[in-house]
Amino acid sequence: MSDVSRSFRSPLTLLEQWRDRADGARLREVVITGYTVDLGFLEKFAIPTARALGARITVLGDAGQAVHDPVDVRRAGVAYQHGHAFCPRAFHPKLVVLLGDDDVWLALGSGNPTLSGWGYNRELWVTARGTRQYGPQLNADVADWLHDLPDAVGMASWIAATLRQVAERMRPAIIDEHWSPVRAYGNLRRPLLERLPTDPIDELRLAAPFYDPPARAVSALVNRTKPRSVRVAVQPSTAMFDGAALVRATESTVDREFRLLGPGPARHGKLIEWDADGKTAGMTGSANITTSALLLSTAQGGNCELAVIASHTNPLFPEGDPQPDTTFRQLASAPPTATDPVGAAPVLLGCALSDGTFVVELAAPAAQRVVVETSPSAVPGSWLAVGTVPVGQQTARFLVPELTGGAVRGVIEIDGVRRESAAVFITDPSRCRARRDVSDEPRLSRAYAPDEIFTDPLIAQRFTADLARLVELAGTTGGSVPASSTSTVSSEVAPGDRWADYLEDCDRLLGPGLSGLIFPRTSATNHTTAAGWSIDDTDESELTEDEDEGVLDGLVEEPYTASARSVPDIRPDERVRYRRFAARWVASAAEPAVEEDWSTLPPAHLRMTVTALYLTLLAAGVWQEDEDWRTDLRWLVWALVPDDAMLDELPAEAFDHLYSLMAVAMATLRQGAHLQGGREADVLATDAWRDASEWVAEADAELAEQQLLPASQPFARVVSARELWDTIVLAQETRQDPYAEARATLAEAGLAVRLDEGAWWVEGEFGNAYRAAARVATELGRTTGRVVAVARNPRCTVLIARVDRAMVLVDSRMPVWRLYQLSGTRTPLSMTAECPGPPPGARTTPLTSPLAEVRGLSEQVGVDLAVLARRIRSSR
Repeated sequence: MSDVSRSFRSPLTLLEQWRDRADGARLREVVITGYTVDLGFLEKFAIPTARALGARITVLGDAGQAVHDPVDVRRAGVAYQHGHAFCPRAFHPKLVVLLGDDDVWLALGSGNPTLSGWGYNRELWVTARGTRQYGPQLNADVADWLHDLPDAVGMASWIAATLRQVAERMRPAIIDEHWSPVRAYGNLRRPLLERLPTDPIDELRLAAPFYDPPARAVSALVNRTKPRSVRVAVQPSTAMFDGAALVRATESTVDREFRLLGPGPARHGKLIEWDADGKTAGMTGSANITTSALLLSTAQGGNCELAVIASHTNPLFPEGDPQPDTTFRQLASAPPTATDPVGAAPVLLGCALSDGTFVVELAAPAAQRVVVETSPSAVPGSWLAVGTVPVGQQTARFLVPELTGGAVRGVIEIDGVRRESAAVFITDPSRCRARRDVSDEPRLSRAYAPDEIFTDPLIAQRFTADLARLVELAGTTGGSVPASSTSTVSSEVAPGDRWADYLEDCDRLLGPGLSGLIFPRTSATNHTTAAGWSIDDTDESELTEDEDEGVLDGLVEEPYTASARSVPDIRPDERVRYRRFAARWVASAAEPAVEEDWSTLPPAHLRMTVTALYLTLLAAGVWQEDEDWRTDLRWLVWALVPDDAMLDELPAEAFDHLYSLMAVAMATLRQGAHLQGGREADVLATDAWRDASEWVAEADAELAEQQLLPASQPFARVVSARELWDTIVLAQETRQDPYAEARATLAEAGLAVRLDEGAWWVEGEFGNAYRAAARVATELGRTTGRVVAVARNPRCTVLIARVDRAMVLVDSRMPVWRLYQLSGTRTPLSMTAECPGPPPGARTTPLTSPLAEVRGLSEQVGVDLAVLARRIRSSR
C-alpha cells in the first residue's frame, strides 16, 4: 500500500520518525553524504539517535569542505565511519539512507549535513519509503548509484564496501509501478542535462543559490528545452550570479522574468522546473545551475551530483519581486574567494584499524613523501609524526601501540611551506558495526529504594550480594543493552521515543528508586508514525515561525521534576560496615567480568548507580577524615568513561546524565588535591582527570547541579556548585588549551601567568622570584617538556628555560648563565624548595659568552635566550 505525504522537513525528522515507530524496528545502516559536513552537528543531533537504534553509520563528505573543527569531533571512528570523497570537482550529493531489516527510507535533496542544511536553510527534499521486497523505482535508482559511486569517486576501501553492501540490501525485489515516473539520476558518466526534455516546453523556471558567472548552464538549458518563457529567481544576499550573463542567456525566449528573493533563511534549494502539455515537472537535488553540475559528468571532470526528476501538482518555484531586465542586468554577486590550488596538500580518504595496525589511504599515489601525523584529540601541539607514505604509494600501514582513536592528517612541504590535509579519524570497524541482537538483560531480584539501602544494613547486605550476582550474569552474556531496543513493542502500547523506553527498562532492571537516582524523571512526548512509504517534496525551512530549536533536535528534555535529594543519617557504629559495602560495590562496577577484558564491564546503568550510591555515602560522612575513598572514586570515574558498550547501549539523552555524574565525581576527587601534584591524592585526581576530562567538558553544569548533595552530616564530602562549575570549565578549557591545567594549578598558587613572545611571565609581590619561576617552569613544562619562564618581583627578575632534562637560569642581578641537569625527581621546583637564591650545583659562564648548550636550548624553545637575558638585565 502506497501513500503520499508532504509533512517531511529534513533527514532529522525522518530519523526521529524511525526512532518513534510503534513496532520498534531495528535500524541496521545509515548512510549520510554531503558536500560540506559538520561532524559536531551530526554528533549532537543525529549520531546518538541512529547509534541507539543499533545502526552502523557512514558519513561521506567532500575532502576539502569540512566545516567542523577536528578538536570538536569526539565520536568519529568509534561510533560511526567517516571518510572523504574525492573527484575532479566537488563531491556534491546530499543523500540519507535508513536501512532496516525490512524497511528502506531515504531522503534526497539539497541540504548539507550541517545545522544550516538540515535546520535553517530553505531546502528542497524528496523522500521515499519502501521495503526490500516492494518499493519505488527511486530506491532502485539510488541503489544503482551507490553501487557505482566508488568506481567514479575516490573513497576509502571500507567506505566503498559499506556503500555497496547497503546498495545490494536496499534495492527492492519488486518495483511499485505507481511511482515509476519518479526517478533519481546521478552524473557519474552522463551529464544531468541529458536527462532533461528535448521537446519544446511552455515555461522554464530556474532557482538555485549558484549560477556559473558566464551563465553557460542557463544557455544550455534554454537551447535544449526551447521554452516560450523563462523565469529566473535569485536571492542576492546569498546567491552567486551575474545578472547581465543571465539576461543574455535568455534573450532567445519570447517572455522572461527575473525575480529577486527577499532576505531571510538562505534559499539553498536547487530547482529546474518546467510546464509542458499542461503538466508540471522538475528536477531537484544537489545540482546547482552551473557548468560543472549540469553540463559535465563526473568522469568528464565535473562535480558528482544526484538529482530527482518527477512531476508534481503544485509548482515549487518561489515567490519573489520581479525586476525589469535593465535593473537585473546591473546585479551581480562578488566573485568567489580564491583558494589554494587543487593538490596543494595531500588528500586523505580515510584511516582505519586493521590487524593491529592502522591503514591510511590517499586519494592518489604520493607525488612526494607524505608525513602522517596523529593526535588523540586534534588539539594544537598534540600532533605527533608516526610515519611516512613513500613516493608512489597510495596506501600505507603503521603500527602505533595502544592507538584506539583520534585524528590523522598528512603533511607535505612545498617550497618550504607546510601543507596539511584535512583531518580524518581512525575508524575501528568493530566498534562502528551495527549492534547485534541480544536477549533480555539480567535484573536485580527486587526493587530497592536508596533510603532502605542506607538505613537498613541487612537490606544493604542483600543488595550488595544481588549486585554481584547481576554483574556476574551480565558478564556471562558479554554485557547487554536494555531489552526494549531488541524486543517487539506490543500493539497496545502507544508509540514512545527511545529515551522513554530506556527509562522504562531502567525501572524494570534496577527498580524505580535506583533508576530515579541516576535519571531524574522527565515527561516523555509521544509521536505518531506514518505507515507505508511515501514520496514528498517540500521547500519549507526546517524551523518555521511557530517552532524553536527544541523541534529541530528532538532531544531536548522537558524540565526535571525530581525533588531535592537528601543525605541519609548513618549511625557511627555502622560506618565501617557501609565502607565495606561500598568497596564491594566498586569491585562489582569497575572490574571486568573477564580478567583484562575491559569490554566485559557491567552495563552503564549499573556503573552509574554504584557511583551515585558511593557519592551519597561520601555525603553521609562514613569515611570521616580517612582518605581511602579516593582510590575507589578514581576507578568509578574511569568506569564511567564512555566505551563501545555505552555508545551502543545509551540513548542520546542518557549521555547528559552520564557526563553530569562524571563531573560531580571528578569535582569531588579534586577537593583537597592538585592536578600534577606529588601527593597520593594529587596522583589519583590527575589519573582520573586524564581519563575523564574530555567527557566532563561535555557536562551540562545546570543538570550536574541536580546531582549535588547538601553538607548536612558531619565529615560530609560534597562539592559546591562553584567547585562543580570550575571543574567543568577547566575541562572545556583543557580541550582547547593544552596548558589550561597547568595555568589553573598556578592560579591556585597565586601565580597568574601570561605568554609573551614564547616566554611565560609572572609578576607580583611574591618573596622568592627563583621559586616562582621554578614553579612556572615545572608546571608548564609537564605539557611539552620545554618552557621558558620569567618571574619578576620588585627586587629581581629570574629567567628559567627548560628542555627535557636541561635547564638554564639567569638572575637579573648576576651576569652569568647557570646550567643544570634535571632528573625524574629533580625538577626546577624541587631544586628551589629550600633555596632563597639560585640553586647550587650549576655550571656557570659569563652572560656575554653563552655556551653551545644555551644556543641549543634557544633553538629548541623558539626563543632567543641571549636577547631575553639582556632584556632582563636592562630592566633591573
